[in-house]
Amino acid sequence: MPEPDDKQSDVVCLTLYQKGSSTKIVRLATAGVASKFGFNLDEADDIQTALEELLRFHKSDAGHLCIRYNIFPDRLVIVTRGISRNLLDGANKIDRYSRFILEKVADSVDEAPSPDGGFEVTIVKNLPPQG
Repeated sequence: MPEPDDKQSDVVCLTLYQKGSSTKIVRLATAGVASKFGFNLDEADDIQTALEELLRFHKSDAGHLCIRYNIFPDRLVIVTRGISRNLLDGANKIDRYSRFILEKVADSVDEAPSPDGGFEVTIVKNLPPQG
């Protein structure tokens, strides 16, 4: 999966090593990015929900997790590397439900094997037209 062009976007990166408090850190960082981008509270919550569901697919003993927020004028692209489980596996109801939530709150969700091992998941949330 190609990297988004950093020259055309602002970039915020998080690298998380412990899963214990990762959800809180991700929610805070996502709220800050969403605010900078101009999302309203519902849109920001959609992004936070998507990332929380994505964290369910990462095992705490699987190594670090890297979240990269690329802020473009018309969309937010979040690339997450190090997800330890395949989102498309659907081995149990909780995994299928998490995938369903991800697809409902994001404008697109793509998954590919990561060069670092595990999976790389890209979530896109478009900025709604201002009117």
